[in-house]
Amino acid sequence: MSGFSADWLALRESADLAARSPAVLAACRAHFASREKIKVCDLGSGTGAAVPAFGPYLPGRQQWVLVDNDPANLAEAERLRTSAGVCIQSLTADLAIDPAPWPEGCDLVTATALFDLASPAWIERLCSRLAAARLPLLATLTYDGKQGFSASHSADAAMLAAFNRHQRLDKGLGGPAAGPEGAAVLAAALEKQGYRITLGDSPWQLDGARDHELIAELLRGWAAAVAGAGFVPRAEVDAWLATHVGRADGLSVGHTDVFAVPG
Repeated sequence: MSGFSADWLALRESADLAARSPAVLAACRAHFASREKIKVCDLGSGTGAAVPAFGPYLPGRQQWVLVDNDPANLAEAERLRTSAGVCIQSLTADLAIDPAPWPEGCDLVTATALFDLASPAWIERLCSRLAAARLPLLATLTYDGKQGFSASHSADAAMLAAFNRHQRLDKGLGGPAAGPEGAAVLAAALEKQGYRITLGDSPWQLDGARDHELIAELLRGWAAAVAGAGFVPRAEVDAWLATHVGRADGLSVGHTDVFAVPG
């Protein structure tokens, strides 16, 4: 699975934090309300943004095992996220090889912006392993294929279709990715294993002025992916990118959050 830079993860962290579904987080909080301590395994953790994002909804004494294939991101996570009552352990691992690297005594598995990048077969494998261990899952910010700008461009529909097509290419987690169907594939796989599921929308609502740097970086990435794959002519991609970034247009990006517990 390809990694993400610490700079990109830092740029998106505040948008991620604002977007997560309150209903899904509330369901997670309620499930663990009687506990004093918890051990959490975060898959594809990057620089550990899940720790401050989910920590307030979990018991006060927390042990986190952060799993990523980038040692530099894990080192940054240990530097940023350790605090009173929170113990951080990092694990360098390739989720494509083992989707279930959680430690003995784990109470909760978490993941952020992961399941749209994974193949349906990989998701099935993970859910089977979760069920065997009877572990709850908190999975947030799975891209759902929906985007909208505050001001339109004639190429928006073509670019969205092309980007969603690109999202279904192999991202390194078991073959062609579920892409915008990631949350639906995940929910179906969990239901097949007898899980009870809480779903909630968690869209990014990005302001053109406040979030200009994030939007620009995001659109540059989308443009490079679409043009590189040859899905839309380069000149059309370049004009689309220049217009949206130049006008500082606002942007919404749809996501789905899931909290699931064994039945």
